[in-house]
Amino acid sequence: MRTPKIAGSWYPNSAEEINKIIGLTPNKKLPHPSVIMLPHAGYVFSGAIAARALAQVPADEYDKVIILAPTHHVYMPKTFSVQPAEDVDTPFGVVKFSTTLHEQLSKLPGAKFVDQAHTHEHAIDIQLPLIKHYLPNCEVGALLVGQWDMATANDAELLGNFAKEFRKLLDNKTLIVISTDFTHFGKNYSYTPFADNVETRLPKLDAEMFDFFSQNDNNIWARELHRTGATICGASCMHLVLATLPATAQFKKIEYDTSATTTGSWDSVVGYTTATINADWQEPLKELKPAPIPLMNKLSDKAGETLTKIAEYSLRTALFGKDAAGNFSIEKSIYEELQKPCGAFVTLNKHGQLRGCIGEIIANRPVLNVVYDRAISAALHDTRFNPVRAEEFGSLDIEVSVLSVPTPIDSYHDIVIGRDGVILQKDGHSAVFLPQVATEQGWDIPTMLTQLSLKAGLPADAWKTGASFQVFQAQIFHQKKDYYSI
Repeated sequence: MRTPKIAGSWYPNSAEEINKIIGLTPNKKLPHPSVIMLPHAGYVFSGAIAARALAQVPADEYDKVIILAPTHHVYMPKTFSVQPAEDVDTPFGVVKFSTTLHEQLSKLPGAKFVDQAHTHEHAIDIQLPLIKHYLPNCEVGALLVGQWDMATANDAELLGNFAKEFRKLLDNKTLIVISTDFTHFGKNYSYTPFADNVETRLPKLDAEMFDFFSQNDNNIWARELHRTGATICGASCMHLVLATLPATAQFKKIEYDTSATTTGSWDSVVGYTTATINADWQEPLKELKPAPIPLMNKLSDKAGETLTKIAEYSLRTALFGKDAAGNFSIEKSIYEELQKPCGAFVTLNKHGQLRGCIGEIIANRPVLNVVYDRAISAALHDTRFNPVRAEEFGSLDIEVSVLSVPTPIDSYHDIVIGRDGVILQKDGHSAVFLPQVATEQGWDIPTMLTQLSLKAGLPADAWKTGASFQVFQAQIFHQKKDYYSI
């Protein structure tokens, strides 16, 4: 038996103190939910809203609980990590982890035990005291759900296979807990999609995201996560639940709150949604297909021009210091546009020759932040070149490429020179060329793929067999040289 590391910090060590935080809970009972969504912040922030939801579950109708939680500290693509079957001591008593349920979860396709993912993770343990308090006789099993890209056929197929087998473990005496907070807003979360009226706009965004989730369609959920960039930490758990539900499932929101209720601050704030889903596990699974995510959500010309200015300001700061860089401001409407999560590369050229190029392919933070950071990386950390010197600043030309989401293709014959950037992967090696590279070099497809193979550290002809390819498009913005002078 173990005591969670978060006991005494994320929640009090005594049942009496937890009950003070929880306060009064409803006496009414919900009509036998199959799934309940609960936040996983510290109890001082979200314990009361979680308790008010869980108190409405008819405890005597269940004998097991399966917790689905995200991993906040370890990247686990296409992976499910099963919580060990070790009982846990809580202020309300011992939570029994089912060895049978653990064995069943461990046999699911893609399930394993990733030790380091559980070491500092709170999203499972935070639920245990309340589960013991409100469902005292239930045994528990739990999964950490890794990251999934629903735009790819491979990920959709793997998730579908897992959901099909996971469904076999479920009956009307099973309660699934989705452990998730909703949108995390603020500079410390690298997500500030609006600059004012956060107190009305954040709840509105979270309400819209729950509505999209409740449409019970993984394609819609993936599309809207991509479009908004909403920082919902349990989004992959929600993907799994959607893959497991029948088409007839019924969604019901219980309550919404934010951390601002406790802190009084809207500068850095997290949303909390509690909800239930009712499902008949005897009904058939929905067909799961890759989400039709748009190839390119284009930025305005003004936003693109601002990105080049951000890159130049970043370089000036890195090379000459913050005082020399001066002040830099962005129009409010452009700032909000640049909160869109996009992959991006910053390319530096000097007298027509490459001087540095580094970026991020995956869209997981605002493009503004990507460009600011990768401008410095391109200048100082591209290992193909010596670091850029301050005296070179005036000779640099800056190019910013904003990327679409990479999409797998069946064959390199599907690549279009000049339109597509290409990612080659083979035997653990990978390399990428932006769309403009092949055009600038005058390469055809075989020549480009030969050079891409060499860049990946593979033989020149490695692209011909056994390699996989993804393509993406780019919106390219060039620096206007009259903005800064040295």
